[in-house]
Amino acid sequence: MNNELNIIRELQDRFGDITFLRQTTQDEIPTVWVSRDKIHSVLRFLKEEVNNPYRMLYDLFAIDERIRINRHGQPDSDFTVVYHLLSYDRNEDVRIKVALEGDFPSLRSAVDIWPSANWYEREAWDLFGINFEGHPHLRRILMPPTWEGHPLRKDHPARATEMEPFRLPDEKEEAEQRELRFLPERWGMKTRR
Repeated sequence: MNNELNIIRELQDRFGDITFLRQTTQDEIPTVWVSRDKIHSVLRFLKEEVNNPYRMLYDLFAIDERIRINRHGQPDSDFTVVYHLLSYDRNEDVRIKVALEGDFPSLRSAVDIWPSANWYEREAWDLFGINFEGHPHLRRILMPPTWEGHPLRKDHPARATEMEPFRLPDEKEEAEQRELRFLPERWGMKTRR
């Protein structure tokens, strides 16, 4: 509990009390909610400026909160993006959450802070439709390029009874296979032969 108070105190000293909403969790990892407009500054502070920084982005994921009923003191949000950071020097974690509103929310990319955010952000976009502004190559990472929608959203059809029966005519199969080919130019690469 003492470590939790230390990092929260450091964040409050740097950004002010009103920037953060503290959340008590069962795993006792220090967890704070940060506003969308402050998240990038807070993440950069935690990695580069704080004493014994949080050098590792351990995880980044999204949650569709649109049908959630019990918020237990958490801010209202349609979607939540969660950053889980690790400090080797402190031997501790911190969890940062951002509440997002709207059907297709956006958030500034953290790739310039942690290059590893690249794939995490692509996954959150692919599965939830959250746009990460400034991301160098925001495209599907788990679903096929021809997939329509974002499958972990609460409004995405989840059962076979909500969709037409699946059919794969030959021409559609050929189009799907063409889309799966690796094309270097799609990745900003140049080909010589």
